[in-house]
Amino acid sequence: MIGRIIGKSIGEIIFRQNYKEDIKIGEILVADDEEKKALFFLRVVDIQYGQEGAEKWGIKTAGDMLLLDEKNEKYDLREKERRLFKICVCKPLGYVKNGKFYKPKTLPSHFCAVRRASKEDYKFLEKYMGEIEIGKLRSGERAIDVKVGVRGDLLPYHVGIFATTGMGKSNLMRVFAASAMKIGKYGILIIDPHGEYYEGNGGKGLKHHPMAEERLIVYSPHPSFGINGLKISAYEISVADLEDIFTFSEAQKEALHALQSKFGRSWLVELYEKEVDELAEIFDRRIQDITFGVLKRRAERIMNSEIIHKDERVSTTRQIINDLLSGKVVLIDTSGLYEYEELLVSVVMARKILNHNKNLFRNREKFSSIPPILITIEEAHRVLKDGIFTQIAREGRKFKVGLCAITQQPKLIKEELLSQFNTFFILGLADEGDRNILKSSAKQDISKLEKEIQTLEIGEGLITYPGAPFAIPVKIHWYDDYIEGMKKEEIARKTMNEKIDDDFY
Repeated sequence: MIGRIIGKSIGEIIFRQNYKEDIKIGEILVADDEEKKALFFLRVVDIQYGQEGAEKWGIKTAGDMLLLDEKNEKYDLREKERRLFKICVCKPLGYVKNGKFYKPKTLPSHFCAVRRASKEDYKFLEKYMGEIEIGKLRSGERAIDVKVGVRGDLLPYHVGIFATTGMGKSNLMRVFAASAMKIGKYGILIIDPHGEYYEGNGGKGLKHHPMAEERLIVYSPHPSFGINGLKISAYEISVADLEDIFTFSEAQKEALHALQSKFGRSWLVELYEKEVDELAEIFDRRIQDITFGVLKRRAERIMNSEIIHKDERVSTTRQIINDLLSGKVVLIDTSGLYEYEELLVSVVMARKILNHNKNLFRNREKFSSIPPILITIEEAHRVLKDGIFTQIAREGRKFKVGLCAITQQPKLIKEELLSQFNTFFILGLADEGDRNILKSSAKQDISKLEKEIQTLEIGEGLITYPGAPFAIPVKIHWYDDYIEGMKKEEIARKTMNEKIDDDFY
């Protein structure tokens, strides 16, 4: 027993803490209510000092101690463990009765005993945990041996990963991808602008996963052994794709759409190959030479990229989509490319995937058999504006296409758009504006978890998603340890199969 409840309300419960106990912000505690035969779950959101005696007793006692400090004498504080204590302020999470979890609609009994939760107390959480494993349940700083995961069928409802730089976003994404590879039922597209996912950037990367050979497909502008070449045909690029990447004037937009209307899929090649004067003549001089001049320079910049090919038949986008529909993790390494090239790869792939699934949607039987696809976007605040990603955020769930937005600045994403994301991974966020935007958009109430989010350590986080009983605290697996554990499981499984075969013969 670490304390006794002393008051407050449905929305906030306080208890007096045992003097010797050291309780941390974010700990989940339980109150055993014998009268109601229920187990109440309480999350510590604040800790305050308390004392017995007259109101100014503490001030006077501190003064007496300071005087003795100057004389190097010790102050003898009597009944210290009874007179001094701490008050823990808790957010009630709900209660379990007869094995069923209920929202906090009633109060535990007066002076109910409070203790730390055990693994058995969390038995009710099993039905809320999904198959894509992320880590272990966390209570304060302690990891509890209860697996935490998210459901794969929620991927098309969009995922947000929010954290200040250095708090573990990349590690989380590697763990997420590793779990997906282990299952082999979901298509995950990771566009890696920093080249940190495949090799590992100082640790282990996705290539070290025990199932990488069969469930990880890698594309790069610089193919090598085990890595496929990345090529996009100029005929696949639409005007809308360029509008997602560059800023154009109204006159330039009108010219671009006129080109696409005139030349169809070959509009970019025609713009690149024809001279400005020739283009102006084709459009009867209704579009100024200076406009075509600007657009032609943009076209030359794109067509001279090492990933763009003028041949309509040379493209890897179709194969990438097939890989995703086979439940593979597809990693596109765009490190070394210019930012506009990386964005071009992202928007072209996103549009192609959405349109492909839209076409499949017409055949309901075939559509029902395809896996959900998740498209990850690093530094999502750059691209989650008007365009293909906004379109996917609003309608992708219908076509089994989800976004995973990774950003350290969620406040730069429109609140209306952020509300479309159903699963949040919240790691440490130092900026108050970032925390506030997530409070208003999360699918669970995290309004009182300000201090917990501020004090999260590297690898610690909160997960909110529809259907969860409350914001789930998690200690995220360290990727290197996680895949080492997978390798040991695989060796044990093979050993067991060999033993069964030996026994059979």
